[in-house]
Parts: sequence; C-alpha cells; structure tokens
Amino acid sequence: MNVYLFQPQYVVEVSNRSNYWLPYSAGCLWSYAQQFQDITDNFELADIVYRREDPTAVLDRMQDPVYAGFSCYVWNRAYCIHVAELIKQRWPKCIVQFGGPDANGKMLSYQFIDSIVMAEGEEAFVETLRAIAAGSTPESIYSRRRLSNLDIPSPYTTGVFDAIMQRNTDVDWAMTLETNRGCPFSCTFCDWGGVTYSKIKKFNLERVAAELDWAAERSVAYIFCADANFGVFKERDIEIARLIRSAADRGRIESVNLQYAKNSSDTVFAIASIMGDLSRGVTISMQSMNPDTLQAIKRDNLPSNDIEYLLALGEQNNVGSYTEMIIGMPQETLETWKDGIAELFELGQHYSIDIWFAQLLENSELASADSRRLYRISSVLAEDYMPYHSPLDWRGVNETIELINGTSTMSTYNIVEGYLWALVAINFHIGGYSQIYARYLNKNGYSYRSIYDRLFRALMSSRTELETHFKELMQALYQYLTTGKMPKSFGSGHAFHTVSQKFLYEHRHLVYNFVNQVFMTMTQKSTDVEELQRHFIFDPDTEYPLLVHVPFNVQNRTNAPTTYQIDNPIRNQSGFDFYRARRRGLLKNTLYQIT
Repeated sequence: MNVYLFQPQYVVEVSNRSNYWLPYSAGCLWSYAQQFQDITDNFELADIVYRREDPTAVLDRMQDPVYAGFSCYVWNRAYCIHVAELIKQRWPKCIVQFGGPDANGKMLSYQFIDSIVMAEGEEAFVETLRAIAAGSTPESIYSRRRLSNLDIPSPYTTGVFDAIMQRNTDVDWAMTLETNRGCPFSCTFCDWGGVTYSKIKKFNLERVAAELDWAAERSVAYIFCADANFGVFKERDIEIARLIRSAADRGRIESVNLQYAKNSSDTVFAIASIMGDLSRGVTISMQSMNPDTLQAIKRDNLPSNDIEYLLALGEQNNVGSYTEMIIGMPQETLETWKDGIAELFELGQHYSIDIWFAQLLENSELASADSRRLYRISSVLAEDYMPYHSPLDWRGVNETIELINGTSTMSTYNIVEGYLWALVAINFHIGGYSQIYARYLNKNGYSYRSIYDRLFRALMSSRTELETHFKELMQALYQYLTTGKMPKSFGSGHAFHTVSQKFLYEHRHLVYNFVNQVFMTMTQKSTDVEELQRHFIFDPDTEYPLLVHVPFNVQNRTNAPTTYQIDNPIRNQSGFDFYRARRRGLLKNTLYQIT
C-alpha cells in the first residue's frame, strides 16, 4: 500500500544555486515506522513531496495512495490544504492526515481531512498505518503526547532522503538538525513550548555525530538546528558545536543557524567562538524591554547588567551578537518600544538588531480567544510574508499569516510609526552610518533615545531622497498592516526590516552628509570623529588598511585619543557582492586599536 508524505517548502536561491530543504519531519515519520516489520510488510513510502510543485504534476505521478500525510506550518498550510482536497477528490478512500505545528482540531471541518496529529507524530503515524492495514478507521485526533525516549532511527543515516538527493544532484540542501526536543519556556507568542511541553529530551550523541558525518559527505550547504535552547547543556552542546565545525571543515556547509538558550551565558559565547563565520553570532533574546509586556507574554529577560556584560564580552572577543525585538506585543506602547530599542544601544548592542511583526501562531496562547479579548488584539491576514520568490515554486494559492495590527496600548498607526522609528535607528546605528557619532555623543551626555529622535525628525523633513524613501516605506507598511497586501516593490513582510539596506549603501555619500549635518547640531567637535565615521563603512574604492586618529576610544567609551587601523577581510576579493557582504556582516569595517 502506497504512502505519500508532504512537507513542501519554498526554494531558496543562494549564489545562483537552488537550495532545497530536506523534509526532515516527514523523514522522521518514515525512519521511525520502518523499524516495524508489520509496517514494511504492508506499506511502501512512494514519495515525499518536499517543494511547492504544481499539484497537477504531483497527482499525476501518484499511484493508488492509501495514506497522504501533511506536515503543516505557516509557510505551506494553504498549499497543503489545496493538495489534500485534490487527493481526496481523486481517491476518496485515501486517509488524509495533518500534523505539524499548525495542526488543530478545527481542520476537521474540512471534509477531506480525516485525522489530526498533535505534537510529536511518530507513534501516531504508526498507529494510523496499523489502523489502515486492519481496515479500521484512524482516530480523528491523536492528542498531545511525547515519545518516551529519543533512541530512534535517523532519517538521514537510514537512507530516507537518498532517492530525493540522487534525483537532484545539481542543487544544495538545507538540513534540519535536532539534538534534543522540548522547551522549558511557555512564552505566549510562541508555539514551541506548547507543542513539545517543557521537559527537554536528548538524542544520543552518537546519532548527532553520525548525522553530521552524513552531512559532511553530501551537498549540504546550510544547517538549521531545531533545538529550542542550544547551549543549555554546557559540555554536551560545546562538543556538538565542535562536531558541527568539523563537519563544515570537511564538507560544503557554509552557514549554521543555532537557536541559542534564551538566558544566554558564557557558554553560548564559547560555542559562537567555535562556530566562527558559520553563524551570525549569539542571540541575546529580548522580544521587548518593557516589564509589563514581558509579564504579559510570560517571558523573563536577563537583568540589564547581565546583558551589558554579555554584549561587552562579545565585543572584546570579536564574537557577534544579535537581538530580536517583536513589535505589537501586549502592553507595549509607542514610547516603551522606542525606549527599548534605545536601551539596547545603551547596553552595548551595536552589532545586530532584528525587528519582527507579532504573529498569532495557531497553537500559541497569544492567539487564544482569551488573550485576544484581554489585550483587545486586532489582526490582519497578511500575504507575501515569506521572502522567497523563485519561479520554481508553484504560486496557485497564497499563504497567509495573521499579524497583530493593534492592541489596547498600540494602534495600527502607533505600530507603523514605532516600526519605522526602529527601522531608521537600526539601519543608521547598527548599519554603521551614524554609530561612531552616536557612541561619541552618548559618552558626552546624550541618550541614544534623544540622538535618534533628533535624527528621525530631521530625516522625515530633510527634503532629500532619504525622506522620500522612508515615507514610501511608511505608506507601504500602513497598507500591509491594514490590507495584508505588500506593494510588490517592497518584497516580503518577513524581510521588510532589510529593505533599506541596499538603498542606504548605494546612497552612502548622501547619508554621510546628512548624518554629519544632524550631529553638527549636537556637538562642535563633529570634525574630530567625522573621518572615522566615514571610513566605518566598507568602500570598494578605498585602499585598506588605513589609520585614523580620533579623540575618543570607541570600545572603552572614554575621551582618550586613540589610533585605529581600519580593515575588512573582503578588501582583496575580486568583485564586490553587496548581498554576500551583508549576510557575512562585512559592510562595516573592523576597527583595530593601535594606540
């Protein structure tokens, strides 16, 4: 009897090569099930659909399916529902089952969906196949339960993906790596802890090592580690980081995404040092800096002095860090949001900040009726949220995601203004175009909030291309949060915070002049730091390294005369690639203190 599994995802284009995700969740189901002889005697895995193919082509190659299982999340829910309906129309007796983070009992209202699996799906999948073999009806809902232990076969080393990879020898692959399952946190905006419960269970280290050896021997270019809190097991996770580094050194792995422990520590910096240029650095998770918001979303952040220590530790050891903030959370106001971004600068976050829209994920507490009522949450079903637009993807149905566009403490216009203020502050400060000036002024009595309030006001009345650009962003953002439709020229909602980066770089000389004019209104010594500010951004036409003398020390925040050597590892590379440099964090030059 033929089994078909579906975990379709978008094609990702990197350096003119197609990158596909290996369908890990679907693969886990089959690698677990094929342990049992009664399953392999009765069933055959006919295919795993791992990308957004034309449904007509998918159905035309299917043969008498008895089971179609769908791993469903925000990036493929509409596609999965559409294909499932077509399958049921052609093969009415085929059992259609949905699982994944978006699976919920409401899906049974679709007449073509027979069964829902909540949480981990391996055992429920086997039980479903056994019911089919016995001629009985599977349960309509397999309730939340977890595997008793994780000593289970790997889909990688048992060959589940071999056929897929052999059919596609000219592509790179993205791989999901699990070293444990579970999350001890219960943040209301997230569906991770709610899906897997709180206890963390570990895969054995031999399995992890074998999977990484497998990746090193194949065309795996990207690894996403699906642990919710990597680094929480100090010695074990440091050893796994070494295994990842070794696999990358032996294979084609170019990038690794780790979801670091929520309460970061020295351990995660040790891991980041091992990872080196494979990762973008350490996550110092915040989401909000407002105590009332953190209480509402059941999230405790590190104390400010710990955050400041970790950020300083990263800067001293040349280990990058990044902070994620979510706009539109309960109890956040326009003022607390702006204060929160500025506070991150005050604490020393000068490397990377990402801002995201608050999402109402299907199985999160924040999406519940009680939360919506308590915080007067309004929302919009937004299209074009995913940042992938490959012609290889079938686009017959649109995926949507529910974004918060208003709460009892923030109107839609407040969210738009707050997002744009943060976008300007982050692009200018984190982007490097005003960072040297701002750090100098901050040392000499100006708060970062006052600095970027002034810069924002000046920008929005500058009568330059900069004003035009950011006002167009404001209009696009308001349209997106009220209609759910993003103007095509602005890309995707998920990556909206990156939309200005290339524009600012291409207009960097205009930006330099604007920034200089603004900061001259705050200090008469702007010329003393102007040269360092101008040379902070990489310029392909400049010869590096070079020396610059300034009247203050950037790292120590003291007014001590300092000489810096300015350099960039891409200075000798032929052909400047903006996007590649941006991904590697190399649009900003490195400052080496000489004296």
